[in-house]
Amino acid sequence: MSYQIIPNIIFILSILGILLIILQRLPEAALEEQNSPKEPRADVKLAAKGLPVEALSKVKSTLAYWIKKAWNFILEAKDLKPHAAAGYRMKKIFGGLPVLKKPVVQNLPQTFNEVKNEKYFLDVIKLQPKNLSNYDALGKFYTEQQNFADAKDIYLYLTSHQKANADYHARLAYCLYQLKDFTSAVQSYQKSVSLDSTQPNRYYNLALSQEAAGQMNEAAEALDKALELEPENTKYRQALSKLEKML
Repeated sequence: MSYQIIPNIIFILSILGILLIILQRLPEAALEEQNSPKEPRADVKLAAKGLPVEALSKVKSTLAYWIKKAWNFILEAKDLKPHAAAGYRMKKIFGGLPVLKKPVVQNLPQTFNEVKNEKYFLDVIKLQPKNLSNYDALGKFYTEQQNFADAKDIYLYLTSHQKANADYHARLAYCLYQLKDFTSAVQSYQKSVSLDSTQPNRYYNLALSQEAAGQMNEAAEALDKALELEPENTKYRQALSKLEKML
């Protein structure tokens, strides 16, 4: 019986050890964030627009981020993490299912022409300042208007409060790429695929950013991963062929 109990004890102790590391890491992460602002913080820029930047708890979001990383580590250690390609196929199968939408806030314009303006999204945020999906909607609006500088600020704000959201990191990376900050775009796309490795298009975008940043070998590796997930995609194959000729 001892040979069955000992592995379980080791597994439980490893989880406790990881949780202890997470708790120790929280104050360090908070200190790093305070000491390393390279430009005016995104929430300061949003406040300048008159938005009530009532952020979610940094401790809560940081704790959720490190717990997710710990859980992924445990799954990998026990060889339980699903293969990225399998996850992508499941998303592709069920991706067309209808998604329930939250009701539109009352007393706000609802016609297409009225909704498609900055003031509408700003008013929604002021009514529901803690609903981060409202900020995401504003970020998408800025992106559609090709106002990538303001969109970047929105997604910097969102990624600082939901560090484990792969979509926000990908949207931030897209804005950075459009602003020709290719090195930062690479970092954000890498963050996105590390959180969700089932999206082939993000590996493709990562490859484009790496190529623009002069990281040719890394770009080829990213395209290989995109083709592993979606081998029938001719766009990825042509991009890889072109890159191999350059190499």
